[in-house]
Amino acid sequence: MKAAVGGAFLSAFLQVLFGRMASREVVDFFKNRRLNDGLLKKMKTTLISVKSLDDAEEKEITKPAVKQWLEELKIAVYEADDVLDEIAYEALRSEIEAES
Repeated sequence: MKAAVGGAFLSAFLQVLFGRMASREVVDFFKNRRLNDGLLKKMKTTLISVKSLDDAEEKEITKPAVKQWLEELKIAVYEADDVLDEIAYEALRSEIEAES
């Protein structure tokens, strides 16, 4: 049961990350920093590839490697969220500076 709840939370969290990655702030951040649009697409592709977690959640109980993969995935998702927080902060800071 714990795995299903954790997986449901992770799936919901991934949906939020997708929305944040498509935000104006993130897209502008990549454009303003002249970062490769391919990097943003690669991040989205990576997140899409792990979006379906149902099978992995069932297997994590019996397969330690799957459990480890899911734990590493959770860490990576939280780190991606931190990066998006930093981008949002920089966008807000730049907007406030521009208004001053």
